[in-house]
Amino acid sequence: MSSSTPKGPASSPDGIRAASVLRVLPSPRSSWARPTCSCGGASSTLVASLQRASSFEEPLRSRGKLARGSMLHGHDTLQQLLTWPDEERMPHLAVVLVDADGKAEERQGALDAALEGLTVEAVASVAIQEFEAWLIADGEAVKSVLRKPLSPPKPPERLGRREAKELLQQWSEEHASKQEPAELRRQLAEQCALDEVARVCPAFAEFLRGLRPARG
Repeated sequence: MSSSTPKGPASSPDGIRAASVLRVLPSPRSSWARPTCSCGGASSTLVASLQRASSFEEPLRSRGKLARGSMLHGHDTLQQLLTWPDEERMPHLAVVLVDADGKAEERQGALDAALEGLTVEAVASVAIQEFEAWLIADGEAVKSVLRKPLSPPKPPERLGRREAKELLQQWSEEHASKQEPAELRRQLAEQCALDEVARVCPAFAEFLRGLRPARG
C-alpha cells in the first residue's frame, strides 16, 4: 500500500470522535507501533497507533460541519462521508468510532448497516460507555500522565453513562489542572498499553479484532 500523504479532507487539531480516515503502511514489526499523530485528538492518536498509520486525516465533514457525535449515527450521513467518487483520493481504511451512551447494540447495528455496500474498507466500533473508559483502563498510563496512582471504582466498561468522562475530568482537575484536557487525553492514548486496555475492556478487544484484518 502507498505510504504517500493522501489528498483528502483537511485535518483539524481538535477533532475527537469523528469519522476518521487513515492510510495504512504495513510494518514487519510484531508489536503495536506508536507513530506520532499531530492532526487529531486522543481517538485519532489511538487508532493511528493500532494501525501503524503512515498518514492519518480527521475529521471528515458533512455539509461543511465536522462530523461527530450524533451526526455519526445517521445512515445517510455515514454513506456520504465514506464515499469517494475519485478512487485516487480514497483511503486504505476508514474508522468510525462513537460512544455507546447506553445504546451499544443499537448503535453498533446502525453503524454496521451504514457501512454495507461501501467501496472503502471500513471498521466501525462503539466505545462502552464512552471513549474515556478506554483512556483510563491502563493504570500505569494514568499514573505516568497524571503523576498519581489512580483507578476507577470498577472495570471501565462497567461504569455508567458519562461516569468515565466525569472521572477523567475530575482526575485532570485535581492532579493536572495546568494542562489542557485535550493534551492529557492524547498523552493517555499514546502511553496506554493496548494489550492491557484490551484485557480489561471487552469492547476495545473486539475493536482490535475488527482492525486486524485491515492491518494485513
